[in-house]
Amino acid sequence: MAVFESVIEAIGNTPIVKLKRFAAPLKHNLWGKLEFLNPGGSVKDRIAKNMIEQAEREGKLKPGGWIVEATAGNTGIGLAMVAALKGYKLICLVSQKVSKDKVRLLERLGAEIVITPSGKQVGDPDHFLNIAKRLTEERDAWFVDQFFNPDNAQVHYQVTGPEIWKQTAGEVDAIVAGVGTGGTLSGAGRYLKEMKPSVKVILADPAGSILADLYDDVKTTSAPYVVEGIGQDFLPGNFHKNMVDAAFRVSDEESVQAAYDLMKLEGIFAGSSSGCIAHAAKTYCKQLSGKGKNVLAILPDGGRGYMSTIYDDQWMSEKFPGKNFG
Repeated sequence: MAVFESVIEAIGNTPIVKLKRFAAPLKHNLWGKLEFLNPGGSVKDRIAKNMIEQAEREGKLKPGGWIVEATAGNTGIGLAMVAALKGYKLICLVSQKVSKDKVRLLERLGAEIVITPSGKQVGDPDHFLNIAKRLTEERDAWFVDQFFNPDNAQVHYQVTGPEIWKQTAGEVDAIVAGVGTGGTLSGAGRYLKEMKPSVKVILADPAGSILADLYDDVKTTSAPYVVEGIGQDFLPGNFHKNMVDAAFRVSDEESVQAAYDLMKLEGIFAGSSSGCIAHAAKTYCKQLSGKGKNVLAILPDGGRGYMSTIYDDQWMSEKFPGKNFG
């Protein structure tokens, strides 16, 4: 049994479980890596720790200093956890679509919250990235910039990828991941392809995001969608589309249904992004020839951050009138 000096040492080494009932009657093995069992509740704990510690080593972050980041919630929660431990002050910019659960948790962890409007284009002064840059100057802060910070993908190349390789004893044939910043898919994907060139990297993208279209070289514009944490209306610097072998577009309804199915069939209480990825992984398995391949869905976050959204009856009746996901 591992004993740690601090909570951030407990980040990583998340379990992989077989999704037998969710995947039935597929001819391939579908597995889920439960990243929501990181101490802050998501895969983003990995990058929060690494980006802060790299900034410390490079002298970009001074003791007691300010940290600024634009986040869909999970990176902010990871940053807030690390900042609380290390004595930093944190400002999180979150869009209007982020669940109240995540915002409340960020506040309880000591973060200052700035709500930004949804649907703004990158060139707009009110786009969350531009607001973040202004606040960075005003507070003499360090801007994390998770979408373009190379220390994001680095930790997945150096830690997450090797972790998956070890846990699967090299028997992994494909990984399925979403892209919020691109770090998980690009970093872990690159490592696994170096170890085993036949490994396929599959992008799960919410319908309304532009990333699957960018992969397919299709001109597109973004549209609103319910899924939080993955998908984008711009190209993140950490998304290396040359790592991707196939992309699947997943509707909000399919994402939410998969999240409910994971709960009902596997006892896995998953968030909307995990539902999106699980659905894409199942779809990929259906299209995959032969049998016995090992497909790993990286499930980035759990359901507790969505009690006011996809697990709230009133919210669901407004977003999906007449639809029963139970």
